[in-house]
Amino acid sequence: MKLVHIADPHLGASPDSGHPWSDQRADALWQTFARAVARTEKEDADLLLIAGDLFHRQPLLRELKEVNALFSRLTRAKVVIIAGNHDYIANSSIYRQFSWCPQVTFLQDTQLQKIRFPRLHVTIYGRSYHSREDREPLYTPVPLEPEDDIHILLAHGGDASHRPYNRNQLAQAGFHYVALGHIHKPDMDFSDGIVNPGSLEPIEPNDYGPHGFAIAEVTREQTKVWWIPFASAEYVPMEFRVQSSTTSMILTETIRKAIRQKGEHNIFKIRLTGRKDPDIQFGQAFSGAVPAALLSPELKILEFQDLTEPDYDFAKLAREHADDLIGAYIKALTSAETNASDPAALPRQEQQIRDKALYYGVKALLDTTQKR
Repeated sequence: MKLVHIADPHLGASPDSGHPWSDQRADALWQTFARAVARTEKEDADLLLIAGDLFHRQPLLRELKEVNALFSRLTRAKVVIIAGNHDYIANSSIYRQFSWCPQVTFLQDTQLQKIRFPRLHVTIYGRSYHSREDREPLYTPVPLEPEDDIHILLAHGGDASHRPYNRNQLAQAGFHYVALGHIHKPDMDFSDGIVNPGSLEPIEPNDYGPHGFAIAEVTREQTKVWWIPFASAEYVPMEFRVQSSTTSMILTETIRKAIRQKGEHNIFKIRLTGRKDPDIQFGQAFSGAVPAALLSPELKILEFQDLTEPDYDFAKLAREHADDLIGAYIKALTSAETNASDPAALPRQEQQIRDKALYYGVKALLDTTQKR
């Protein structure tokens, strides 16, 4: 028996809201889901399991009709769905009245339900969310019947507020496959038949790495699982360490090249570290005319953090501020080291403390002076 296991499509979400490419990302969720359903048909799978959070919030009627139309194209696979904590079955949920196509079984009850497919000799167990949080254990042991079936648990949870579970206990429950959802990062350990494929697309900025779904071949004797990367984009964190010789134009060129290598379809979180020329302000420069291309929709930069520190020339600053507090401060700390009987013999920790005091003290004094 062959199955496709999808979790957390989050249709209707608007990732990166407020950014120029947000609409593109919202559409990508639908397009990737449609591709995954089409892949189910191409794989000639027997089952399509959706382990919760098909939608990012309460679905609209027109959205359910769109999804149902996709399922109606399946000529072999049976679809089994549960609601997750995002698309939980509220009292007014359209889920309660919607008529699905014959291919679909929606396990809506608050208690564990099961559906049996005699042709496949498969019994699937699952239950939907009826509130945003559910702290009950994900699974309480029940008899798995009939005994000669393949038994599958379809579930959504994995943290303290959303149906926690003990993996070892779940592995001993007798299921031949456990189809999990809720945790967006895929878990690549399939050895015990407990499979969390992660969200179909990255939804939140910290959903790093590739995303996709699982395909499994399951018998009573063994389970083989393949994880399929399928998302249209990834969130990619990148760190650039600058030097005092780094200019805005050099940094712009470096970042553009790195983005091209990673793929411009991805979304980037950029962080700058290191010591820079005190006269260079990368944050201001990137809102100016020359590097503005880094903020264009085709270069999807979600975050840009300048964590660099000025690389001070203390000798120069001492000359420029010979008659004020800044100059006196520099002189006091540098002369203390110069007057030591053997500066090289100063304990390393003491040198580091003195260097930090010099750097941060001068920085504070300069910042105070510039604000006046």
